[in-house]
Amino acid sequence: MPSIAIQVPYQAQPGMKIKAKLADGRSFLVTIPDGAYYPTQLMVSVPDAPVAATGNPIMDSKPIDLPSDSKIEKLEGTAGTTMDEGVDAKDLIACCALCCVSTNLYCTWPGCIGCHQKGDMCCIQIEGVACKVGVTEGSLCMCVKSELECIKPTTCIKMTEQCFCLDCRCAFPCDDEVPCAVTFIGLTCCFNWSPKCECGAKLAEDKEEGGAPAEELADEEQEMQVMERQ
Repeated sequence: MPSIAIQVPYQAQPGMKIKAKLADGRSFLVTIPDGAYYPTQLMVSVPDAPVAATGNPIMDSKPIDLPSDSKIEKLEGTAGTTMDEGVDAKDLIACCALCCVSTNLYCTWPGCIGCHQKGDMCCIQIEGVACKVGVTEGSLCMCVKSELECIKPTTCIKMTEQCFCLDCRCAFPCDDEVPCAVTFIGLTCCFNWSPKCECGAKLAEDKEEGGAPAEELADEEQEMQVMERQ
């Protein structure tokens, strides 16, 4: 049974159904499991595509519920932050950047309300949020939350800070959340060590193995583009 990777949409809650669309045109309604909030990624097993007598796959544009034997698992370490109210680098628009330092615009609503900061230095990690809109069930506003943790070192130094629509970050060495980029007044000339000419480019790109949520969440369903994994 093949599997697909999807991301829980912003403000989606456990128990809601989101619509996952496969590359072959089929759609399934996936129930968000307990404890899964934005931007958690889920690995969902789906049935093989039925094949008609002609040998071609049978396409059904209407979304259907997953079979009872399908498995839904949370992928650990995919959020890029340990807090549900954190900032996803894929939502940032590069404004000014020079190598491992960047200033970005964060225009996601209502996620841009409040502040979020995170810092790693060798084996010490600190993260905190203030005045953020609640994204977990029953939460209206996360007034203040902070964490201080001793972790296995994964980088030398990395700092990110978001205050309303402004996001600043730096890292050495560069990584997916703080890529090497050269941007001047919104025009990106270099990205991930390669030449690039784009105005209003995203700070992080969607990876091929993941899915990305659409812009709207309506009727507790979210259509998402996903990549099938065999």
